[in-house]
Amino acid sequence: MILNALRALRGGLRRRDIPPATRDLLARYAGEHQAVRDVLAGLRDTADLVATDAASTRCLPALRETHRRLVERVLPHEAAEERQLYPALADPLGTGEATSTMSRVHVEIRRQVDMLGAQLTHTDGRLRPDQVPDLLATLYGLDAVLRLHLAQEEETFFTLDPAPERQ
Repeated sequence: MILNALRALRGGLRRRDIPPATRDLLARYAGEHQAVRDVLAGLRDTADLVATDAASTRCLPALRETHRRLVERVLPHEAAEERQLYPALADPLGTGEATSTMSRVHVEIRRQVDMLGAQLTHTDGRLRPDQVPDLLATLYGLDAVLRLHLAQEEETFFTLDPAPERQ
């Protein structure tokens, strides 16, 4: 909402308002979202497995694989957006504060991934029934936060410079 208000005050952003280097960053990070969505699909599958068959020998390996993918794919993507894309958007959006809400979501994503990692260190080769509620809260919570965050970035930032096929 903040970004839409800023656009309204400035008369909207046009393609020429976005520097070429920033357009390249927008295209790059928009393209990376499919890989993040692939991780999300696995995250949801793992959460559903834990929810329906927590005693399964497949749960712990699935949880470890999901955590690995989050650490190796999602967190680097979020960190790179924070270092490269968000600062590049400050000028076109009129303020560096325009991305602060999204930055806060990056902090929450990292916190939940770290929480999942901590929960996995407390397993002894299998899930205990008392671990399941916290794991499910973390998994489904992370799924919801990531899905919402991707949608917000796609609707708010990536539409600043729509690709020809989206126009």
